[in-house]
Amino acid sequence: MLSPTEFRNAIYLDFEGEGKKASGLIPMPHMAGFLRPNQTGGGGKYSCVFFKDQWKPASNGTPNSECNSFNDYFNTLLSELKKRDIYLIFWTIHEDTILKKYLDRDVYDQLVRHLYNLHPLAKRHANKRQLFGTHSSAKGKPLEDFLAAMFKKRNPYPPFPLGAAEACRRIDKATEKHKKWKHWSDQERGYVKDLVQYNTGDCLSTWAIAKRLGNARS
Repeated sequence: MLSPTEFRNAIYLDFEGEGKKASGLIPMPHMAGFLRPNQTGGGGKYSCVFFKDQWKPASNGTPNSECNSFNDYFNTLLSELKKRDIYLIFWTIHEDTILKKYLDRDVYDQLVRHLYNLHPLAKRHANKRQLFGTHSSAKGKPLEDFLAAMFKKRNPYPPFPLGAAEACRRIDKATEKHKKWKHWSDQERGYVKDLVQYNTGDCLSTWAIAKRLGNARS
């Protein structure tokens, strides 16, 4: 269990990609979003990184973003985590699985002490307080359901009917046609905007839940 200060000083991570294949293969994500909470309140500074070189036009059209290799980015992030002695927090074991699978072993071995999966703590909290009702548990509930259960008066983040996986596939197709952002259509630009907006919402949701859990346990 982290303290409220440790939750606030942490960096929040969320990956987006095509998800697990029918074969069981988990592809490398297309992007990752990061939220660094402000020192007061519930907001923070969001940034994202695209892991495919061909997504450079999307990066050029997206504020606070960059294109970088998976290992290079997390190696740099590791330096920040070490220097500040803080945690990298994510919603479920999925992020840890991705990091372990695609990072160089020496980088992951150093990173692992900074990793924190919020989901087990959130499930215990929800079940203890019966947030999903007396006859329902937190098992299998997605992030948005936890947010709704823990913040009854909070407006939910906008839905993403297209879905992150399909948005990634359509952005891939756009990169095959256009090498410069100025040549992208409004619809193609919209795929990037909506994907980043969706990712931002997940990062903010994870931070909001972490903040609530830290204050409840303090």
